[in-house]
Amino acid sequence: MTTHTHTGDGARAASTSPWGLALAAIVGAEFLLQLDGTIVNVALPSLRADLGVDVGAASWVLNAFFVAFGGLLLLAGRLGDVLGHRRVFLAGIGLVTVASLVAGLAPTFEVLIVGRVLQGAGAAVAGPTGLALLAILFQGERQAKAFGLYSTVTGLGAASGMILGGLLTAAGDWRWSLLVNVPIGVVIIALALRAVGTRDEGTRTRSLGAPSAVLVTLALTAGVFGLVRAAEHGWLHTWTLVPLAVAVVLTAVLVLVDGRAAEPLLPRRIFASRARIGGFVNLLLLASVLTGFLFYATLYLAGPLGLNPLRTGLAILPFGLALLVTTQLLTKYVSGLRLEVRALIGLVLVIAGFAWLSLLDGDSTYATGVLPAIIVLGVGVGLAIIPFNMIVLSTSDPADTGVTAGILQSSLTIGGSIGLAVLLLPFSAGTGRIEDTISSVFAWSTAIAVLGVLVSLVFWFGPGTRKAADPAPATQQG
Repeated sequence: MTTHTHTGDGARAASTSPWGLALAAIVGAEFLLQLDGTIVNVALPSLRADLGVDVGAASWVLNAFFVAFGGLLLLAGRLGDVLGHRRVFLAGIGLVTVASLVAGLAPTFEVLIVGRVLQGAGAAVAGPTGLALLAILFQGERQAKAFGLYSTVTGLGAASGMILGGLLTAAGDWRWSLLVNVPIGVVIIALALRAVGTRDEGTRTRSLGAPSAVLVTLALTAGVFGLVRAAEHGWLHTWTLVPLAVAVVLTAVLVLVDGRAAEPLLPRRIFASRARIGGFVNLLLLASVLTGFLFYATLYLAGPLGLNPLRTGLAILPFGLALLVTTQLLTKYVSGLRLEVRALIGLVLVIAGFAWLSLLDGDSTYATGVLPAIIVLGVGVGLAIIPFNMIVLSTSDPADTGVTAGILQSSLTIGGSIGLAVLLLPFSAGTGRIEDTISSVFAWSTAIAVLGVLVSLVFWFGPGTRKAADPAPATQQG
């Protein structure tokens, strides 16, 4: 299958569009997608009571979104490269908006799950293309600011979802946590039409790579499904091992098929840069510990510390605020440092934050045991996440921006699923009581963050890295 892909000058697009509105549309979309991942969490008890489903079935209100999202990310990234990022971005937000209406008005549990799958699919389409548009429409200092705001919203979205979900559920019922997406989605579409538009100039014929697209979608879907089951039932469960094995086999077939394609879905040039590989791996590792932090810290706050859902969300919020202050204010003081150095400093602070959290036990308090640690963690993530994103995307070939963004977001999604599953091992060890195992969970998180530092040293500072580094493109094209 062949179609047209956008290759116009991104600098020209940025100069002729209202960049503030474009940034608001893209960042607003990311915030919406992050909300969708967590806003339903606190509404699950009332949802179960209303629709008459058990805990296991209700968990698929969350899992259906993440499996669809993770499975379609790379295909969606390629669609942006082929069909034009503007059109695909708008289509993704439109699908999320319609799917939210379907899910929010669902008369049965089955319709709700269909709506959540469509939400995940829409998020997969909008996510990578929105990220690609940041790299296309913004250059220089504006690009750094854009990535900073985008990264902040990514960090704030999960905590905000829990807070907003608690407020909406308390004020109305669980359906409001889904229907709230509809007016937000309409506003984002209106902003995007005004500031980003739908026209991708300068197109050329290009293959979609349908065989590779199907294989990568099936492989990612199977892999994410297996990791979700691992987090629920452990690593030795049949429905953990089977989909993970299927994912490995499909990945092997993908490598063979894609390697023989005239235009591969995953061009080798994307992985030719040691800097980009280090960025991908670090994003996966960071996502694993942060997703684990949000999940297991929430259980600790609600369990031993006895906080209700709304207070739990507010207790996590200082992490997001520290991230916000760091990306918007503090990063300008380290802007003279290499991206790799800034990322390494951030990782060291992430290690310090998790090491502090590893001291938690049944006698710890929020004020001394949790709050200072999550502020340090937020500062560390704020320093590291912008360099990670820019190292990956700013040096990408313009023709590969969408699929590179898809790989980036796949790293985050798969990393998050791996984190939940791996950290389940220390969490469920011994007595299984939260106050007895939470220390081990964060000790493991500390070790994973240390691994991120080692990856950085090897890929960014090891022998031959200066020689292997590829210069940033003179212009960013879409």
